[in-house]
Amino acid sequence: AKRACAPVLGTMAPKRSACDMETPSPKAKRARETPVKMPSMSSLQCATKDELVGFIKRLCAKHPAVRADVRDFEPCLPIDQMLSDIEKAATLVSRKLPYDRYGRGNHDTYAYNRVRSFISAFAKLVSAHLKTVEKSQQLDKLEQFIDGCEGLVDELHEFANPSQNAAKLRLQAALAKAGLKIGRQPQCDVADGLPDVEA
Repeated sequence: AKRACAPVLGTMAPKRSACDMETPSPKAKRARETPVKMPSMSSLQCATKDELVGFIKRLCAKHPAVRADVRDFEPCLPIDQMLSDIEKAATLVSRKLPYDRYGRGNHDTYAYNRVRSFISAFAKLVSAHLKTVEKSQQLDKLEQFIDGCEGLVDELHEFANPSQNAAKLRLQAALAKAGLKIGRQPQCDVADGLPDVEA
């Protein structure tokens, strides 16, 4: 009888240890960085304008990425409110003129002395608002301001003594010079180095 051949067994894989059988642990996830919370704005509200400008300058120097945002920033100018305040100041000048009993027009020094402080306040207000609008470099706002302000300045009461009309003349010249920035040609020559409006 033929001898049965023993079955040929293949090479057996080595047994895995208990450690090898364990599921590999997932890689530890990187913890997300918690963004810095927005700081309170209450302290900034207490700062002066110069302090805020200085703070923005330091931010631009330290973080160049914010420079574009600062350059593109356009402040909201309340032109209508500015013109309303100027109109009220102009009306106050007219109301404080003395009663013109003899119909002479209130062009004398007595009338001027009665309203001198109100003219000074009007001139300072116009000058301050004009400088603010010019510094903003928003030409559309500058044009709106000049359009609304020129008539109020031109209608300001005049006096017989030319020196008593100095504030009005300075304001007219300042508005004409500002108008050059929006392409307007002044009606008369604008002198360089005009003094600021004084009290």
